[in-house]
Amino acid sequence: MGMLDGFKTIFQKTLLKVTGKALTPEQEEELLSRLISADFSLSKARMLVEKIRNEGNSPDVVRKTLLEEAPPVEPLRDDSKPFVAFLVGVNGVGKTTTIAKMAHLYSSRGLRVVVVGADTFRAAAQDQLSLLVEELPVVYVGGERGSDSGAVLFRALEENKDADVFLVDTAGRIHTSKALMDELGKLIRVSKKFSAEYPQEVLLVLDSTQGLQGYRQALSFVKGAPITGLVLTKTDSTAKGGMIFSIWDELRIPLKLVCFGQKLTDIDYYSPEKVVDSIAGARD
Repeated sequence: MGMLDGFKTIFQKTLLKVTGKALTPEQEEELLSRLISADFSLSKARMLVEKIRNEGNSPDVVRKTLLEEAPPVEPLRDDSKPFVAFLVGVNGVGKTTTIAKMAHLYSSRGLRVVVVGADTFRAAAQDQLSLLVEELPVVYVGGERGSDSGAVLFRALEENKDADVFLVDTAGRIHTSKALMDELGKLIRVSKKFSAEYPQEVLLVLDSTQGLQGYRQALSFVKGAPITGLVLTKTDSTAKGGMIFSIWDELRIPLKLVCFGQKLTDIDYYSPEKVVDSIAGARD
């Protein structure tokens, strides 16, 4: 299954009925309900229904309207070497798996990748990450539970000055945990000892199956971390993903990567067209 296939299940039957010169009240109500079920906010859903009503209710109009409202493409800032990316997010959203997928993505291009296990807070974090990347041609640098995460990152940067990419796993955190947010700040300061440009990306990983809870997580994280982009995971299951529209509207944080499936190759760059085709159904 591809990215955001769950959207198609929600919308396909509804959109087939949204044709003709005018939306009936029943069609408007159904489309609004489907949008809300796909985790669009109520205000966003109402705005979309109004635009569709005003522009003519055909599948082409629905696709055009969604494409106009989708977050624009903003590429990863990975064109400088080395590229340093921190991945943040609460435990369970797929952050560690995402790092492994990114490691595969970059190493398959022949780039020298260093994976940094800077989550020294969670007991299983080091084992999980090292196991995921052990078959990849990457360097793994980690530390014992309870050790200084800043020291782990410093060692990784100091000992691998010929690397092209550093992917840094950070402790699962929430914005209300001051200690963990302070630790993230410390990691950022450590990286800046090597270059003021580091990290080029601080990516917030969100679980698409959590719906509006992911939206609330984004609102929380931006209060304590310099988030530069989003990664949306688990888009092959019951993904709905309307939250990415709301996050863009309110926070202007771009979606950069989408993960789907269990294989290390199940990762792709965000594409508005692919998202909208998954919502409205691909063109024949």
